[in-house]
Amino acid sequence: VMDESPFPKIAHPQQRAFLAAFIETGNVRSACEVAKVGRSSHYRWLAKDPGYREAFDVAKECAADLLEAEAYRRAVHGVEEPVGWYKGKPGGVVRKYSDVLLIFLLKVLRPEKYRERVELRGALANLDLSQLPDHLLERIANGEHPLSVLASAIDEEPKALPAPNRAPTTRPPTDDTPGPGEAHAPV
Repeated sequence: VMDESPFPKIAHPQQRAFLAAFIETGNVRSACEVAKVGRSSHYRWLAKDPGYREAFDVAKECAADLLEAEAYRRAVHGVEEPVGWYKGKPGGVVRKYSDVLLIFLLKVLRPEKYRERVELRGALANLDLSQLPDHLLERIANGEHPLSVLASAIDEEPKALPAPNRAPTTRPPTDDTPGPGEAHAPV
């Protein structure tokens, strides 16, 4: 019989049971209950067993794939909900779709088109983003909100941020504005 487990290198039966349960539940506590494994065992395995740690990363990806598939199903195909209850029984069903899940899926699949747009105002509007260090620009390019990136940079490494290009604080004199040391002419 061919082993169809995504964890061929994991020989420990409790580890295999936990990993399989995690794929189905996407939750450590629930997987521990299903596999009858203590949470401390799972975290000890993560800390001490590189093969298990690698297998758990695979399990997380598998669980995420299942969640994405379910999000797609609910967003695109919808779910039937009973309606028109009479004497405890539904009179029919209506198909409902999730616009929120659809939005999230679009943001993941087409971030260049559907990511959040930000308008910078105040001092930030004059910040030349091209002057940011590469690692901060990369975070913004990967879809992280620019204000989050800037806020974390201020907290972690304030010297990494360029100074904003500030507008002059004094206006240049015009024909009807007195220069320095000149008095206003009476009107």
